[in-house]
Amino acid sequence: MRLAALGAACALALGACASIPTSGPVSEGTGEVEGAEPIVPFAEGPQIGDSVNATVSGFIQATAAGFASDFSVAREYLTVPARNQWDPLAQVTVYDSGALTPDYDEGAGRVVYSVPVAAWLDEAGRMVEAEAGTQSQLEFEVSQDVGAQWRISGLDDGSLLAEATFNRVFLPVSLVFASADGTTVVPELRWLPQTNVATWAARELVEGPSPWLANAVTTGFPTGSALAVDSVVVTDGVAAVQLASQSAGTPAQRALAEQQLRLTLTALPGIRDVDVTVAGVPLVTEEADTLSREPVPESVAAVFIDDRLGLWDGDQLRVVPDGVGALPAGSDELATSYDGTRVAFRVGGTAIVASDALAGGAPDLIPVDDAGRAQGTMEVTTLAQGSALVAPSFDRYGWVWTSEAVDPDGVIAVAEDGTVMDLEARWLAGRTVEELVPSRDGARVLVVSRAGNQTVAEVAEVVRSETGEPLSIGEPLQVGANLGRAIDAIWVDDLTVALLGTSSGDESAPLWLVSVGGRTTEEAAVPDAVSISARHGDRSITLVSRDGTVRERAGTGWSQIATGVDELAYAG
Repeated sequence: MRLAALGAACALALGACASIPTSGPVSEGTGEVEGAEPIVPFAEGPQIGDSVNATVSGFIQATAAGFASDFSVAREYLTVPARNQWDPLAQVTVYDSGALTPDYDEGAGRVVYSVPVAAWLDEAGRMVEAEAGTQSQLEFEVSQDVGAQWRISGLDDGSLLAEATFNRVFLPVSLVFASADGTTVVPELRWLPQTNVATWAARELVEGPSPWLANAVTTGFPTGSALAVDSVVVTDGVAAVQLASQSAGTPAQRALAEQQLRLTLTALPGIRDVDVTVAGVPLVTEEADTLSREPVPESVAAVFIDDRLGLWDGDQLRVVPDGVGALPAGSDELATSYDGTRVAFRVGGTAIVASDALAGGAPDLIPVDDAGRAQGTMEVTTLAQGSALVAPSFDRYGWVWTSEAVDPDGVIAVAEDGTVMDLEARWLAGRTVEELVPSRDGARVLVVSRAGNQTVAEVAEVVRSETGEPLSIGEPLQVGANLGRAIDAIWVDDLTVALLGTSSGDESAPLWLVSVGGRTTEEAAVPDAVSISARHGDRSITLVSRDGTVRERAGTGWSQIATGVDELAYAG
């Protein structure tokens, strides 16, 4: 009957709009499309005579629907004491989609599920990805109430969601904070329920960044800030945010806070603007735009080709004139500054050097086909020396980063004027560091290391002065799961890093894309790829093969764009 009624309603609706006008004035629309409502799982309460397994499985299904409501249906499956104590938001366990098989111990009154875990979320929406094969034991104590109906009397706080359901009811949200100098957006990824997502996002933004990032960023919300009304109402695309009186700081803080809310919320479906008030008064009288996104590398990349330093502009390979000289013997691991005026590279595995031979750009270079024999060795400036140094990388302030590869106790950052900062990172003790890459906003650094036979990818905060001088590195956040041996790593954008793995024979090298605070996906590179670079986004990833072929993303494959190149590096 329900389907028949639905069919009749649809027929009536179609009949009402089947007549398409063929005359009359042409009206211009706004072009704005409101975000679609999330598909909410159906919740059904317990039925009389439900078995133990039906009771527990019904509770799990009702919990999924609770993220779009108040979990009231899910609580019907609990005894009164358990109903009052259970906190469904304390943790969300996301499991690989599929049937869960319970194990019922009738004597103990306990139902146990062995859950194949994909990820966990804490109460603030911070995700921790699980390694393949991770299992978690979830126990439910059951008992019969006065009506002889089975109810859950004991359970841990938190919720259990199938991955397919999780992807329908949760949304990845970038909370916007600012770099130490107040100029650049530093995002933190959270996973929040799609229903009332604007409220969730505003609440988490006002509460501030996670501890692992807090010392590297600034926020316009003073300590103790909160929403005055725990609801952000969206009307005609405008999100109304009401802040408590203690949330209004200095004029500079208010301007930053308004930008943070505007940039965070307008990235959500259906929101195009914000209206922020404190005690009914606008937070700011005029919008400020002092924050910008992280710098995107130029389309020109530095290259090593035929033992010479050069440039690739996307069309032509050019190298330094013969008189500049050849690269020092043993040169590898090229890096380029964001302003394009400097390069850094490793020599002999034990020294990091820099050169400004490309400072004049393409006009000072010659086509590679016109190059003759290099005259001597090019001049370089030594930045750091050690036993075995990690490949150098530039941050947006011009500092060059490296470290000892084996069992380091910290990392090294060197300024253009030669100033050296030794930054303690004792959590690297006993590791072999393979990659060390600052993020483009300068507030974080990616460290890829080996602990025994395990590849570990971590992101740590970089605490800086307002002038950009790195002062310290914080405790790391582990990112990525199911990673193999990596031979190169880069930042693809402000929330994604890419790791290039090794290949054997004709097999394609694995390429892992890791979302900081999110999930890991694995793609196929090419069999003989040895290095990776990118401008912005995974569509811009460029690979250099062992035979000197340069390829870039083309749909689901790779397209050849140059040959004869030993190394290629966009800024970073």
